Amino acid sequence: MKSVAATPLPDHIGRFWRSLDQHFGLVEPTWWGAVVTDGRFPAVWDANYARVDVAADDLTLPEIEASLLPALRRFGVSVEHVVVFNPQACTSLLAELDGRGHRLTWDLVMELRDDPPDDGLRRVEELRPGDELWEVAGASLALFGAGSDEALAQLTAVEREVLTPGGKRWFGVRDRGGEIVSLGALVQLGDVAYVDNVVTFERARGQGFASAVTTHMARMARSAGSAHVCLLADPDDRAVVGLYERLGFHDVGMLAASRGAVAG
Repeated sequence: MKSVAATPLPDHIGRFWRSLDQHFGLVEPTWWGAVVTDGRFPAVWDANYARVDVAADDLTLPEIEASLLPALRRFGVSVEHVVVFNPQACTSLLAELDGRGHRLTWDLVMELRDDPPDDGLRRVEELRPGDELWEVAGASLALFGAGSDEALAQLTAVEREVLTPGGKRWFGVRDRGGEIVSLGALVQLGDVAYVDNVVTFERARGQGFASAVTTHMARMARSAGSAHVCLLADPDDRAVVGLYERLGFHDVGMLAASRGAVAG
């Protein structure tokens, strides 16, 4: 199991996620966090999961599963997904998940320290919801390892039916033929803005489009009054982490997540 960074996440990161979860079907608070479920999207992990907010090394997996598993079974969810926002204080739980055979993954949480540099690209535009956006967004989500075709369809439906009506905005760059070749999304809740879904399709990489989209969204968030602009990155992908560092983002901590089959 990966060693756990000792830096706790800033409070506003957890506050943002608690607000985001309110867009889904049912949020059941617990002493350790919440169980989030949405029966419309049983194949989407992030719509059906346990959010562990507390810093409690005595928290056990059976305590979480007592609330989580009945909720997942109610909607026929086959994946048990647990997200831990204070992994440095929940090492026993992470070891228990690892011992159960669940796949543990890590996200580097990065936050904008200073205003991003001028990217010099003026071709970033806001993408309006519609068939074109959802086709391109679905293709981009496939690059993040969404899973099965059913999961990808449901994940695209989450973006279309839940998050975008809830305020998520999309931005992108078109090639000379008018096709969207790079895009990203921005969610602003309270004083926190979250940069999400940044991707450039392979045929258009190496031209600075992802940097331009990210910079554009960060500047928009700052101008709209967001005190915090954050994103998640794979800590092992040094090229991506380096890109965000060059744009003014810095490491503020880690969060951990696990996935495994629902027992029984």
